[in-house]
Amino acid sequence: MNTLLQALILFLVSMLQLCYSKPPNIVFIVADDLGWNDVGWRNEQVLTPNLDKLAREGVILNSSYVQPVCTPSRNAFLTGYFPFHTGLQHFVIFPPQPYGLPLKFTLLPERLRKLGYDTHMVGKWHLGFCKWEYTPTYRGFDTFLGYYNGEEHYFSHDYTYQNKKGFDLRNNTKPLREATGDYSANIYATRAIEILENHNKSKPLFLYLPFQSVHAPLEVPERYKDLYPAVKTQARRTYLAMVSALDEAVGNITDTLKKYGYMDDTLIVFTTDNGGPVNWGANNWPLRGAKVTLWEGGTKASAFVHGPMLKKRGYTNTGMIHAVDWYATLLSIAGGKVDPDVDGIDQWDTISSDAPSKRKRFVYNIDEIDDSFAIR
Repeated sequence: MNTLLQALILFLVSMLQLCYSKPPNIVFIVADDLGWNDVGWRNEQVLTPNLDKLAREGVILNSSYVQPVCTPSRNAFLTGYFPFHTGLQHFVIFPPQPYGLPLKFTLLPERLRKLGYDTHMVGKWHLGFCKWEYTPTYRGFDTFLGYYNGEEHYFSHDYTYQNKKGFDLRNNTKPLREATGDYSANIYATRAIEILENHNKSKPLFLYLPFQSVHAPLEVPERYKDLYPAVKTQARRTYLAMVSALDEAVGNITDTLKKYGYMDDTLIVFTTDNGGPVNWGANNWPLRGAKVTLWEGGTKASAFVHGPMLKKRGYTNTGMIHAVDWYATLLSIAGGKVDPDVDGIDQWDTISSDAPSKRKRFVYNIDEIDDSFAIR
């Protein structure tokens, strides 16, 4: 067989493999209230070996922005729209408030499911639950294990609001009372591992993992506090212990990804939803401000991506990226078509190849109630 014919056959085989290859699995991990200076790759006093390894093997995102509080960021991740375009720009959804992320918006898991993905959610929703139609399994997720509200206790899974207490942990739509007493990071890691063990690998997987950690209240098994004997401020010590518990959970999930051969075709995205609350032990040094503020300490996220499909790895990317861009970026690498009217931009070239960012500006927020406005 002559050289030209061999080259042609190899080219055709590679094209066929490209056409029929399965889109990548996507594991999208969100930490809650994690400060800029609360990760080991930036602060060696913070013990996060599993996150550090993933970050340093992948791409650390040094100019990745989010909203200043929970609900708006989750809106941005899943819709690709700035919160002022969806009506969720003002603070967060509280338990008695009868609204949620408007049903007219098609969420990322709904789009991915139409592309053949199995879609699972484990963790914090915080996008409304006033009607079943607003909850995860009605909005594109095949399964859901987690809670609907913005915060709760890590062991009891109760949330007290205006002197009224309710249990908030569900397996799909049913209360999961048998998990009472178990620490939430362990519950979520166990469920994620179960999903990975039972997934049909002929189909691509979207696993959305918005952890409760490290949002208040400050609660953690005592053994994690033992990791920080030199930290004398109790709030800071407990908060750091919670960060390490989160890291261990991510490590257990990563071990499972390796065990079952997922790492060869899985993109891991890690981001926080907003900056750290310094009144609850977080640290955003050297950034100004904290959670709730529009300053960098409230809106600049500790984030990274990891996966073999990255063309350039082991570096820090400084390109401007915003939370709304994850919708367009992940939909694009899954083979979907991005709606032209969304605020998000496909940033895959920036993330995977260190190409210049396509984003030149973004809106921090427009909140007429608080008279809070900022653009970059």
